[in-house]
Amino acid sequence: MLRQDSRNAIKDPMLLLITLGPLLLTLVVRYGLRPLAEWIAFLSSFDLLSYSSFITVFLMLLVPQLAGIAAGLLILDERDEHLIGIYAVTPLMKSGYLAYRLILPTSISIIMTAVFLLFSGVSRYEPANIAVLLLLLLETPILAMFLATFAANKVEGLALSKIIGLTLLGAVFAYFVPAPWQLIAGVFPTYWPAKLYLEGIAGNPSASTITVIFIVGLLFHLLLLQQMSKVFWKKIEQ
Repeated sequence: MLRQDSRNAIKDPMLLLITLGPLLLTLVVRYGLRPLAEWIAFLSSFDLLSYSSFITVFLMLLVPQLAGIAAGLLILDERDEHLIGIYAVTPLMKSGYLAYRLILPTSISIIMTAVFLLFSGVSRYEPANIAVLLLLLLETPILAMFLATFAANKVEGLALSKIIGLTLLGAVFAYFVPAPWQLIAGVFPTYWPAKLYLEGIAGNPSASTITVIFIVGLLFHLLLLQQMSKVFWKKIEQ
């Protein structure tokens, strides 16, 4: 399966972009954001770098989204070709197949997210970033199973992946909307890692507030993962 995925990634431009996209994103932000900000400031006196915190939370959320969408589309593709039934009668079984399909993109996602936070040049290094990564770790399998569950085929999956982009509103609410109104976006899993990062880089961050945000976000992500798993297994057994 790993060899097949490697061949598909080379042949399919979309999968290649999803694999290398986060790395390219990190390089573009690190070496291109400051010249772009200086050019915009020269034209309009607008300081783009003053929004570096928002840029960080918005872009870091893209990485698990890309990985989750890629994994979901692969599952849909293999379901359309009836390959999952073939894997079910091998020693791998359906549980091993699903574990592989989720663990590999999740591992890539968390590595690439850590690379972005460490080397993008716009993020700040804070202890809370570890908790942020733990929440983002759960988003890739949630999105993958969401696509695989609610899309009938790969074409529907591509359309549904556009809707997934709306979850980035969690970062918008966490940054621009004042409390407590921003909690409206708590229904989006992206809100919790975004809020956790912003709280961690705030002046004199409150350890108790960060702990509460992390626990609530973790429980919410685990609940979503459990529900997605339950619905996914019902779908895959049909």
